[in-house]
Amino acid sequence: MKLGIALIFCFFSQSLWSQAWQNRKAQVLHTEARWQNLKTWTDLGKTEEQAVAALVEILSRSETGMKILREAKQKASESGQTLSDVITAAEGSLTDTTLIRRFSPEAPDQVMYETRSKVTVNRNLRVREALLDLAHELTHFTYRTPFNPYTHQFTLKSFVESTVEGQGGEVEAFMVECQVYFELFPHEKDPAHQCRQVIDKQTGEISKRLGIEHFYRVGTYHKKFSDELKTFELKPEDLPLLSEHDPLFISSAWGLPYPIAAFREFVTIMGRACENDLRRLELLKSSSLRAPASLELTNRYQKMNNDYESRCQGFRSDLHSQNIF
Repeated sequence: MKLGIALIFCFFSQSLWSQAWQNRKAQVLHTEARWQNLKTWTDLGKTEEQAVAALVEILSRSETGMKILREAKQKASESGQTLSDVITAAEGSLTDTTLIRRFSPEAPDQVMYETRSKVTVNRNLRVREALLDLAHELTHFTYRTPFNPYTHQFTLKSFVESTVEGQGGEVEAFMVECQVYFELFPHEKDPAHQCRQVIDKQTGEISKRLGIEHFYRVGTYHKKFSDELKTFELKPEDLPLLSEHDPLFISSAWGLPYPIAAFREFVTIMGRACENDLRRLELLKSSSLRAPASLELTNRYQKMNNDYESRCQGFRSDLHSQNIF
């Protein structure tokens, strides 16, 4: 008797689920029909702010989209912001994280850090592409741990791995983007769509393993990139998933496969960080010239200078190594 009840309940539940899915699918198709006449997603509202709100509302119709929006809202609230503060239209889709440093000219070696992030969606995209970009960038915003280039933990290996396969990195952002794609556009059957390249044929689910394999493909750049890594004392086994297979995913910011794009970004970030550190060293030098020489001040300078030299080898040619005391 219990089995019969269970089977009836199961059938009844599946029928309800199927009906709900069909209703949602019909709603999505009906809604998408209204998008066809829109040149870009910003036409969803009279202002870009209204268009952002409309885009967010459409994303929330996806179960995955609702989840990422809820957690992004929580993340924004931690810095006293709302989603409307965080999401804006721009010329490109990206998550821009700014590291704010606070120190006084009298004590430039004593620094406090704060990070602020903003998500932008390319205002020139159609609605569907903008929805997927928003889901992608909100994953970076919500889950990726902010990096600090002024610490010894910020290394090339850790940055590449974090960018590609880490929490909130490119692979996870793409997985969220694809989940939203399948939920909001279940009628799409394009077998060549990139999202179908990360579907496990055994389980039928989106696979992070496959995503990682694809994102580490660098194609014909493989040898040159491997040689460049050696200049940073990295061996092939440090990034063992690098592959000579043709890349499927290219960074829009750099026009390169993601591991190489991460490498270029790392070098750029470190160059700027080292320039900033050099300025702080000069401030500490100026401070010392305005005060009587002391062992404490000498030690502070030496410590800061040693840290600068150990982190900035290879990023600046004019290393500030001379002891001024």
